[in-house]
Amino acid sequence: MKNAYLIHGTSTRDDDWFPWLEEEAKPTIALDRIWLPNPFNPQQAEWDQAVDDQIHPQDNLILVAHSLGCITALRYIERHHVKDARLLLVGAFDKGLPAYPELDEFMKDHPHYEQIFPKLAKATVITAKDDPIAPYQNSIAVANKIRAKLIVKEKGGHFLTSDGFTKFPLTLKELNRLAE
Repeated sequence: MKNAYLIHGTSTRDDDWFPWLEEEAKPTIALDRIWLPNPFNPQQAEWDQAVDDQIHPQDNLILVAHSLGCITALRYIERHHVKDARLLLVGAFDKGLPAYPELDEFMKDHPHYEQIFPKLAKATVITAKDDPIAPYQNSIAVANKIRAKLIVKEKGGHFLTSDGFTKFPLTLKELNRLAE
């Protein structure tokens, strides 16, 4: 069984499609939904420490991330010596969002892609054209920087429960592809 880790955004590890993906990934992938402190008032240093405490750096690491969890995953890869990492990023962005100035402090340290890209084996970025939180152009920019497979859905919003996403079969398909 392969191990993978899910890094959520400004929700909790028990929200949205995260528990569903954990169950559906079994028995081939053990998906650990990471606990992050203060998800509704995130602090970069606290999140980085929580992720470091729960994910042991290893080659062939598989990270699934959503929303603010995407930049957290990118920063994790940047900080650690890993080879052939695999990333599945949903609703990704790497710069501040005008509608959410409270996240500006969290976003001030931009990922250094020249340090991240060489550590990646495969990556997929999923976004939706109607995402009201992270404009899909931001996800496209992240995908280009890591040379990821890009999937742009016409509809899906930010892939939250409120957008109808308590299950998300596309993430399971891409997770299985990344784990091959």
